[in-house]
Amino acid sequence: MNSLARRGSFFLPVLAVLVCLAGTTYSTAAQAQSKITTPQSPHIFAMPAIGERMRFILAGLASRRFSVAETGLRELISKYPWHFQSHYLLSSLMAVQERKDEAFILLDKAIDLGFSNQSALYKDANFSKIRSDPRFNALAEKLVTKLASTQQSDRPPLVTVQNIRNNVALISQTNTVWDNRYNVLKSAFAFNSRKAARPIVIKGEDAAAKKLNELFQRGLAAGNAGDLYDNRDRQHSALSPKSYPQLAFTKYSHQAISQNTDYGLNSRIMFHANTFGNSSTALNSGPFWRSHVRMAYTMPKGPQALFLQYMNNHLYVYPAVRDFKTKHGDLLPANSPYLIATEGKSGSDRPFLKAIATILAAFKPDVKDILSKTNRLMPTVQMVFRKGLMNVQTKADYLSAKANPAVFRGGNINLLKMIHIANALKAEDIPAIVRLRVLDENKSQDGIDDHVKNLPETLFNTPASIARIIRNSAFEKRILITTEDTKKLNGLPIKYHWVVLQGDPSRIKITPQNKEGNVAEIKVSWHEKFPSPSNAAIKTNRVEIGVFSDNGKELSAPSFVTFLYPGTQHRSYDKTGRLLLVDYRNQKNQYTDPRLFPKRDWRDDFSYDNKGRLTGWIRTRKGSTSEFSRNGAKILAKDNKGRPTKAEMIAYEFKRDKKGQIVITEKPLNKFITYQYQDDKDRLGIIIR
Repeated sequence: MNSLARRGSFFLPVLAVLVCLAGTTYSTAAQAQSKITTPQSPHIFAMPAIGERMRFILAGLASRRFSVAETGLRELISKYPWHFQSHYLLSSLMAVQERKDEAFILLDKAIDLGFSNQSALYKDANFSKIRSDPRFNALAEKLVTKLASTQQSDRPPLVTVQNIRNNVALISQTNTVWDNRYNVLKSAFAFNSRKAARPIVIKGEDAAAKKLNELFQRGLAAGNAGDLYDNRDRQHSALSPKSYPQLAFTKYSHQAISQNTDYGLNSRIMFHANTFGNSSTALNSGPFWRSHVRMAYTMPKGPQALFLQYMNNHLYVYPAVRDFKTKHGDLLPANSPYLIATEGKSGSDRPFLKAIATILAAFKPDVKDILSKTNRLMPTVQMVFRKGLMNVQTKADYLSAKANPAVFRGGNINLLKMIHIANALKAEDIPAIVRLRVLDENKSQDGIDDHVKNLPETLFNTPASIARIIRNSAFEKRILITTEDTKKLNGLPIKYHWVVLQGDPSRIKITPQNKEGNVAEIKVSWHEKFPSPSNAAIKTNRVEIGVFSDNGKELSAPSFVTFLYPGTQHRSYDKTGRLLLVDYRNQKNQYTDPRLFPKRDWRDDFSYDNKGRLTGWIRTRKGSTSEFSRNGAKILAKDNKGRPTKAEMIAYEFKRDKKGQIVITEKPLNKFITYQYQDDKDRLGIIIR
């Protein structure tokens, strides 16, 4: 029997998203739909790709770009003709536009393919314009007849929990379901009991292997029974089953491999087991080249998927590859406890896989079981791993960049130390993760920040990692964060440590807002590039704040607040924090992430009145200059004192060049502003439209 308790929430009803397009506003409604794709269907492994595409389609519908949504849905139908949701959603889109013939053809096909939500069909407002047509009632009756004729024996069998055989965990359509709430596949396995496990945890004669095997044989360590290793680079850089006789190793079916479910960054599948894994691969070509770490932090819903894994006892290791090298510097946009990034290329991940397997095996049996059942296993693994590094000797070391870099070096791992730390832990002493939530932060300024208003500073908000991209002109980024969502376990009081891990401490101010320390205001002044604390030869432009809970017994794993500064911009501020100039021109042609930072070909020099109020700026391009008012309008005429009297409002367009870089260009709006002034001393004026 499986030694881990089976969580009832693992197999959840699948939901189909139906969107309401009728009327002048866009809204969404989730309607229960009993089957998106059955557990027995070979199409199950296509669902992540469909889900990713559907997000863009729904975004198009949300902005009422119906032609974009229609194109996307027709592409899905062409590639996945069995996917009835695409037929249904396109039918509703046709109905809203009163393209009745197409709507009925598509709805008929959706019913043939498996659409079965009779209630949704009648309640869906998108069909309001065609319900009076006799064809609608005919299709509704067809659905009722089909449902009535469906016998119990015709229904798909429930998902089968796959037994682990010869340490192999087979992932196939028989033990896999699609969870539409979280856009992830889920596979379930049944493990042998810990008592039936082989007596050797790790084969080897080194001190760590001997110590771990001894602890297991004495019943003092849990071993790796019930743990799953998921290799995602098709054995390019993998642990050996011969070296880990207690581990279960994933094996993907032909259908899963055909959809690349087994390869690269894992954002597609989760397992009902303690899971760790790796992919010693990266996206090495094209304008969006990046490591899987950078990919996960910059892709839609990527950080949320990482957090979901982290809180379901999953932890993956990925090499940083070119994202942490002297040539381009530190290109990672954030830091989080959701994964482990390794310095180097292929193979640099293997020492970390060994460390995770060792820590998982070293916990006492009862401690590991409690951590698994309460989904605190991987945060505790992260805590043990960081405390067990060679250069971490004190509490101060743990609360510093020594234990919490964005990228780790394999040579700093001390397995024997990690075994001792893990085996000494008591479940009741281990704190919960620090859950962060933003209460307030400063926003963009009208006029001066108009060209970045449509580029949000929020990279992502997740409970254990909050990431910002600094785009606005303010000298100081201010953010107010609470940890009040953090769970208090076993009645132990919590003290919080807010620590500068990376950045200039003189330019960072952290102010607790109450005696409990669970709310803090963070102010970070403008940063140019600086040496990474984990490798001085590598320049970084990311400020990091670590947040730790301390219950008097143990320290938690870190949670992070990070601020990514644009490494190719040069800014100058005066002593009061007023922006004097910003040069966006990348004159040294340094690499910048095209997913995050737009390209501009200008420099702005700013002017202020004698009270320190912005009056406007001069924009310089190669061979030309233009002037802007304090409102961000392009000046067309001035009075004899040099004050603007007429200006044209400007919008900014975002396009991608041939290299994939976002380029910002000005777009005159043919709308004009007239300024009037009270007297000769007035430099601001009032606007007369």
